[in-house]
Amino acid sequence: MKKKIIITILFTALSIFSVFSQHLNTAKLDSLFNMLDAKNKAMGSAAIMKNGKLLYQRAIGYSYISENSNIEATTNTKYRIGSITKMFTATMVFQLIEEGKITLNTTLNNYFPDLPNARKITIGDLLDHRSGLHNITSEPDFKTWRTTPKTEGEMLSIIASEKPDFQPNEKAAY
Repeated sequence: MKKKIIITILFTALSIFSVFSQHLNTAKLDSLFNMLDAKNKAMGSAAIMKNGKLLYQRAIGYSYISENSNIEATTNTKYRIGSITKMFTATMVFQLIEEGKITLNTTLNNYFPDLPNARKITIGDLLDHRSGLHNITSEPDFKTWRTTPKTEGEMLSIIASEKPDFQPNEKAAY
């Protein structure tokens, strides 16, 4: 249900943006965001820029929710974006494929040779969640250390230290 709401919001926003690409109707945008906010159907921030100039900015919902208090979101709120990054990553990977820089059969050892099974895992396996690399988010202490930023080297070290959950392309695990 949550995914349907997010998809609906995205399509609505994209429709509004394309319809008003020549003239930005901020009153209609505010009306949409007011409705979503009033019905508690979305949390987030939106910004529209053109040629480096901010044309519209709005935040709705909360940046923090607890049993004791809720903190309203602002246009400066930073969000954990989690799984949505998979779409951005896949888009960039396919741009690299289109440019002829990699293929779906390119193996991980070209970039991260120290990871388990790096010579067997392909870019396609990664995109299909079929790499077999250990799912570090299932570790008991993940919630504790995920709040502390990690460097690329630290993350690679963490991933490399774990045994694979299964052999590449043996099965899928999200």
